[in-house]
Amino acid sequence: MSIAKLLGAIGAGAALVFGGAAAHAAVIVDGTTQGYYNSGLGDLAPALGGQTDGASGFSLFPAANGGGGDPTVPPIATAPNVSSVANLGIWLTAAPPSGGTWSAAPMAIPASWTVNTETAIVYAINAGTGLGNVNVALGVDNGLYIWLDGVYKFGAMAPGGASLGEYNLNLGTLGAGVHYLQILREDHGGGTGFDILMTADRVTTVPEPAALALLGIGLAGAGLARRRAR
Repeated sequence: MSIAKLLGAIGAGAALVFGGAAAHAAVIVDGTTQGYYNSGLGDLAPALGGQTDGASGFSLFPAANGGGGDPTVPPIATAPNVSSVANLGIWLTAAPPSGGTWSAAPMAIPASWTVNTETAIVYAINAGTGLGNVNVALGVDNGLYIWLDGVYKFGAMAPGGASLGEYNLNLGTLGAGVHYLQILREDHGGGTGFDILMTADRVTTVPEPAALALLGIGLAGAGLARRRAR
């Protein structure tokens, strides 16, 4: 075999080496992950309390201090209309968020906030070449609403503290590039709390045994051909 043909065979083997892929579960977002933060929303119940969940009829923003009965409503099928909240600026249709009372850059997200007020978070998620089996475990006191890239995904509220895994959301797969997880935290009781853990499978290329063997044979052959040519 000529050296040119041999190198061609080696190239084919190398292509096979990187043709395989393996998924590795990774933590994408947790309680230490920084995000854009908005703590300037105040109590949205007076302005938005008239909005109700289409399935349960409960108010999407119950009155403060448990006046709304501190309901348990998982899941909330109706996305709240928050377009009138000036301090939210532009956050569901553009990224990163702008205007309103958003932090200028990602920051540490506090696990608690002022009772009887609402806060918002935007996590920028770099999916690289893509993520699979994306799962979000959440705990909150009292409620939350979640969007992914501006598309409403989930909402729930319940009394009591925040326990990770209180709610679990499967987001499936995320394509390559940057995505934005947008969260509105709601409170109408005597305490607040929040925890989050997003995990996903990152796909990475791995050597395949057969391809490695082919590459090894090719390299050995290339060495032999060079010695014969001398």
